[in-house]
Amino acid sequence: MSIYSDIGLATTEATSAAAAASRNTGSYDLSQADFLSLLTTELAYQDPTNPADNKEMIAQMAQISTVNGVATLNQTVSSLTDVVTSNQALMASNLVGRTALIDSSTGYSSGTGFGGVINAGSLGASDITINVFDQTGRMVYSASAPGTHTGNVEFAWDGTDSEGNQVAAGLYTVSATGRVGGVSTALPSQVYAGIQSVVTGSGGSGTTLNLEGLGEYSFSDVLEISAG
Repeated sequence: MSIYSDIGLATTEATSAAAAASRNTGSYDLSQADFLSLLTTELAYQDPTNPADNKEMIAQMAQISTVNGVATLNQTVSSLTDVVTSNQALMASNLVGRTALIDSSTGYSSGTGFGGVINAGSLGASDITINVFDQTGRMVYSASAPGTHTGNVEFAWDGTDSEGNQVAAGLYTVSATGRVGGVSTALPSQVYAGIQSVVTGSGGSGTTLNLEGLGEYSFSDVLEISAG
């Protein structure tokens, strides 16, 4: 054994063996212990007449601290990512069974109808009429909201036609008109839909909601989620 081994310093042979072992295992990452081993070996074999510069040694020690800090930061970020993913899954599970308001005039009725809002605008609209049509274009429901309204006007259809008969389950389209400035104007509508399942995003994709009868909608496209 050499004097360097006796005092805990790695020799050139030992360092070469460690490097070879690293190559054999396919790992090229240097740990803090590896850096310290290289530094002490460098000090052991330095030329006594031309010792290592203090600034260079400090720079190398700072590099060791930086590498160790980056490794610690990576572990922290990984832990935070796991926490965020877990919270997203928990929040997603709480959405199932609620209703989402989407920017669409097409809603799904399982036999009990659906609700939504008519946007009368900030200037307001009067004598609002709301019509619901089936997929053949036949009007199955009509309602009116007398007076002048501003902002969102709620509506609810119970899934029956004008004669009180329950209509078949399926997709239905909402059409609304109102008088704006004395002129009959088409008004935008949004509908509520039941949330059946939620898929949390991965690999950069966002959360997706599976809405009853309407398919998948991005969470970012949802305007409102019911309180319960």
